Amino acid sequence: MSEPLAFMGTPGFVRDPSRFDTPGLLAALGANSGNLMFQYAAAQLLAGPQRHIGRSEIPYTDPAALRGAKYVVVPAANHLRLGADWTGFSNFLERARRPLVVLGLGAQSPRLGGERGTIEALKADPQVSRLAGVIRERAAFVSVRGAFSQTVCAEFGIDNVEVLGCPSALLNPDPEAGAAMAAKLEAARASPEVPLFGLTAAAPFEIARETEKRALERRLFAWLRARGGLYVQQSGGPEAVHAAGRSWQTVPAGARGTIKSVLEPGAGDDEFWSFMARRGRFYTSAPEWMKEMGQLALMLGTRLHGNMAAIAAGTPGVVIAHDSRTGELAETMHLPAVDMEAVMAASSIGEVLAAVRFDGPAFDAWRRRTAATLADRMAALGIGVSAHLERLAGVAAEPAAS
Repeated sequence: MSEPLAFMGTPGFVRDPSRFDTPGLLAALGANSGNLMFQYAAAQLLAGPQRHIGRSEIPYTDPAALRGAKYVVVPAANHLRLGADWTGFSNFLERARRPLVVLGLGAQSPRLGGERGTIEALKADPQVSRLAGVIRERAAFVSVRGAFSQTVCAEFGIDNVEVLGCPSALLNPDPEAGAAMAAKLEAARASPEVPLFGLTAAAPFEIARETEKRALERRLFAWLRARGGLYVQQSGGPEAVHAAGRSWQTVPAGARGTIKSVLEPGAGDDEFWSFMARRGRFYTSAPEWMKEMGQLALMLGTRLHGNMAAIAAGTPGVVIAHDSRTGELAETMHLPAVDMEAVMAASSIGEVLAAVRFDGPAFDAWRRRTAATLADRMAALGIGVSAHLERLAGVAAEPAAS
């Protein structure tokens, strides 16, 4: 039997989420259900026995958690960011004394001072510096989400990284997923009816005082309400989760008022909460999330992983590039994207669709290269990859038709 891989985090779902209260569930999800998508991707792309270490799986304190494991796989997100407390995480990785395979590492998006100012702030943050030091000393392989993340890694002495975007982009098993999504976008543009779409929603309390983002979310929510699509929340604390998870009655009146004032201040309470009860979603399983996204014609919003869940299901997930981080990711992975300004200037979803940028063949070509690179790098480490990844990577190795 081959050596097991120890994965940090969930396998892409929380087993029996009812055993947690809401704060505990959010802790198991890393405060954001979007983490499920790249954790699920990592588990699907690598082969062999797997152990998952985290709040919902094998406890960090279990002495058998790492027994026999040659590598610790770290499905990463925007880990190089200001204000995060990585004490326990860094402690565990140091004590593991095993080489790390870091997938999809991202860096804080530039502040108003530009890239240099952001980098200097990150270097001055002791939590970021310590985590980066652990990665620098222990990583056998690091992939990052884009060019800026690569630059930040270099500043911390983390060299020889691969720019491979987010692993969740490789979840769709169709080697020609981009071409298929491009055809769906064209069909939606040509249809006289508003497509059935979903909103991958911003956390309401986070945008309550941000005028531009609040205005964007209200516009998207109004179009959603008119069509009756799905409102998908990923984070924002227990109140936001309950509001989207069909248990809004448990939310205190003040918090309910704030959520409604952010999304649809003119609506009556009964009307607003009836819609949320029917169309709100908060997922604790990546496979279930992807399955429901496959029933939509379109996904739209500022949250990356809500759109990646749609793309994994073959539904165009259109990223609204509202900051440099989402812009970097959309550009790196050739995702369907539209600028925030274009959405605010549009009078309908149809006008938004007309402004979406997406090159299906470019997306497919990028995925082939990425899958092949990842497969090659894993082979060099003696790590097996799944038939899923081999299929995507094998398309890149096929000779061009004469």
